[in-house]
Amino acid sequence: MLSNEMATLIKQRERKFKKKKNQFPYGIVLLLISLVLCIGLWKEHYTYAVCWILGIGIGIVLRCSRFCFTAVFRDPILSGNTGLLRGMLLAMMVSTVGFSLIQYSYIKQNVVEYSLIPGAISSVGIHVAIGAFVFGVGMVIAGGCSSGVLMRIGEGHALQWVVLLGFFIGTVLGAKDYPFWYSHMIRNSKIIYFFDYVDFKVVVIGQLIVLMILYKLALWYENKNSKNM
Repeated sequence: MLSNEMATLIKQRERKFKKKKNQFPYGIVLLLISLVLCIGLWKEHYTYAVCWILGIGIGIVLRCSRFCFTAVFRDPILSGNTGLLRGMLLAMMVSTVGFSLIQYSYIKQNVVEYSLIPGAISSVGIHVAIGAFVFGVGMVIAGGCSSGVLMRIGEGHALQWVVLLGFFIGTVLGAKDYPFWYSHMIRNSKIIYFFDYVDFKVVVIGQLIVLMILYKLALWYENKNSKNM
């Protein structure tokens, strides 16, 4: 009797859930559209096609890795999982080596011209802290960073379209108010470029050591939380 009741309940639950549609045909259509656009961009200029391919590749990597800067700092606090945090630290190690190699050709000439050095070298001041705080609050409310929001839009989440609209509004307001921030804070702040004060190799090696220590601490923190559960 009990087994019959369980079987009835299982059948009732199965009726509630509709069978998911096959997404394969949609994937084929999107792939064909992407190829057509890639060919069109290549005819216009090959760099456009390269950027198009790289953009799709980055999107696939983000989708498979579920990488999101909000989750990087949220997961260690909520669940004790530091996988994404350690992934970000590894990415920073790789980028540190890459950017150092690119910038070394400019630094070795002993002429520091900020406009010629690859990468954005901007002034540091209270405006950076204010912007980081506001962005962090918005990121938590939105439930994801810009990359995470775009990834979820591609997955079909409707709520993230509202967040994207907020991005557009915030960007327009930021561009409108930028002259105020520049004249009152950014213009008077100092540009701090470590290579002006410390040897190039010391800076690169020091940053790699700090990132490695943070990686080890993140791994220790995760192992500690997993043992306590």
